[in-house]
Amino acid sequence: MQGIRLLLAQFFAILVLAVVMWVAVWFSLYWRVWWLDIPMHLFGGVWAALCAAWFFARRKEALSLVWCLVFALTIGVVWEIFEYVEGIAAPQYLSYSIDTTKDILMDLLGAVLGWIIARKLQ
Repeated sequence: MQGIRLLLAQFFAILVLAVVMWVAVWFSLYWRVWWLDIPMHLFGGVWAALCAAWFFARRKEALSLVWCLVFALTIGVVWEIFEYVEGIAAPQYLSYSIDTTKDILMDLLGAVLGWIIARKLQ
């Protein structure tokens, strides 16, 4: 039963992310609301941690904060590479490295929050 709750939590998280992402892209909100990527990365970290929790629950293994952080870090780094390759990021600006660091930290903070949520759901 815990696997179902984690799966539903993942679904809810990815649904919220997808809807907000679609609206933000459609209305160019990422370029008008400077802070919008902060909650998106935070919520993305929550989703990644819930994915890790579900994976380990299916394997009947204990939930580990470290693995939740690893999942979120991996997905966050891949996302940052995607942004760079697709030209979404703006590396010509001095704040690019600060923004990338902030994004990764928000992914990790979200993973901690996701780990806490997953523990409550188990």
